[in-house]
Amino acid sequence: MKHDLENSVGELTRLAELGQIFARHGLKNLGSLLGFMPVSENEPDTEDLRPASVVALLRDVGPVGIKLGQLLATRSDLFTQPWISAFGTLHDQVEPLPFDKIEPVIVSAWGSDWEREFAAFERNPIASASIAQTYVATLLDGSETIVKIRRPGMASRIEADMRLLTRLAGLAERRSSDIARYRPVEFLQTFAKNLAREMDLAAEARACERIGGYLEMLGVKTPAIHWELTGLTINVQEALGGKPASRHPATDPAGNAQFAKRYADAVLRMILLNGEFHGDPHPGNVFWMEGNQVGFIDFGSVGFLSGARRQEIVRLIFAIANGQIDKVADLLLDWAGNPLVDRAQLVMDLDELIAEFSGTALAGIEFAAIFDRVFGLLRDYRLVLPPDLAILLRTLLTAEGFVRSLAPDYNIAEETKPIVMQLFAERFSIGAARDHLAKVRSGLLDFSASLPELIDNVASVARSGTIQVSIDPASLNHLTREEDRSTPVKGPVVAALIISAALLADQSLLLAGIVLAFAGIALIPRWN
Repeated sequence: MKHDLENSVGELTRLAELGQIFARHGLKNLGSLLGFMPVSENEPDTEDLRPASVVALLRDVGPVGIKLGQLLATRSDLFTQPWISAFGTLHDQVEPLPFDKIEPVIVSAWGSDWEREFAAFERNPIASASIAQTYVATLLDGSETIVKIRRPGMASRIEADMRLLTRLAGLAERRSSDIARYRPVEFLQTFAKNLAREMDLAAEARACERIGGYLEMLGVKTPAIHWELTGLTINVQEALGGKPASRHPATDPAGNAQFAKRYADAVLRMILLNGEFHGDPHPGNVFWMEGNQVGFIDFGSVGFLSGARRQEIVRLIFAIANGQIDKVADLLLDWAGNPLVDRAQLVMDLDELIAEFSGTALAGIEFAAIFDRVFGLLRDYRLVLPPDLAILLRTLLTAEGFVRSLAPDYNIAEETKPIVMQLFAERFSIGAARDHLAKVRSGLLDFSASLPELIDNVASVARSGTIQVSIDPASLNHLTREEDRSTPVKGPVVAALIISAALLADQSLLLAGIVLAFAGIALIPRWN
């Protein structure tokens, strides 16, 4: 109880601080929309917001605001270029804390005699970000290491800010249907999970080992983790040889092309085949090692595509390749939560967009150009991508930009062709067919298990002559959708079959059973 009271008091204090920050940047309308400033007589107009003011506000909010702005800089499906450019100015570099403020974190993790673990420990950080500071150190066996230490007090502040922001987003959703369409609560909940993972430096180390195990098969290097010194607040890892790609002199065209190809291949295979991938492969997180070998560091940001999502991407590629624009539209709408839109016009716009690129060879296609058009279309229809796809697109755009800076003639889209073919092969392999049959068998077993209950219900209908029907009021909204009116309704057919089976039961149990079987088949869901 005391802890809850302290949280409430702390949140009220923080709420007052946020109110002052919003007022200082002239964003009282946005504050009232979020529910922590007095509501004005006129409904707040989000069109009045200026990118520079919002970015300055996020910077004053602190680490959560900066991290949020960096994430928003990747959401071209939500924001136009002026906003994306403004969010892109939010850098995560901050003034370093003096070592005497950091040392208590070390003592808590390793004890007061922690220096005995090292032959040398440089007390001036080589990098200082909002969450952690990074140092170089040498172990007793001479191994060169990178030591990442979480800034003290950061976890409680970030957790408090995220609780508060999520509550405010809920208020905003209830007050504005326009804001609710973008599902800010869901967005912030995903953001909070990712931020919590980034705060856990041991989780970052585990991600480095998992993804590193896959990259090793491709000849790509990741740091080894010193687990005896790694935990929640400190991460100790091998210092890779070479130097960050951002500092490598790009003076050898042949070497540049070789490095670009290896880097692009690693990024694409991580995404499409492994499913778990480095979420921020910018040049500062990529090492250029001897022999043009590629290395990746800093796995604080990780993307994940489930098997189901990767299969959806395969279906999307098939639909585009076969000109099935209706299926493309269905998939995009499904990803966006099936909002009410002018679906016929969306199909026409998608048809025009796909036709524009369909006659172009892969070597002539740039991801940036395609995504720019797609993002514009998503904004026009206010369709919001799921977070996992948003980080996927950010990763692809980062990779393409880096590759083109190294080798302007190299095309990352062409590199996707053999990888996508391998993904297709996996989808249609014997193993995939076996999995599909297993799902069908499971569905039939589930149906057979529910058959006695279904027969009891049919018997009840036959005895009483009535059928109880319940309707979810929320589902009535879908009755107005154009596509729902044009789609055959399966429910009445199933009901009619069940009634027919009940009427036939007195005349022929065999015929009744056959009709009932057809009703059961109609109820079995469609497997993709």
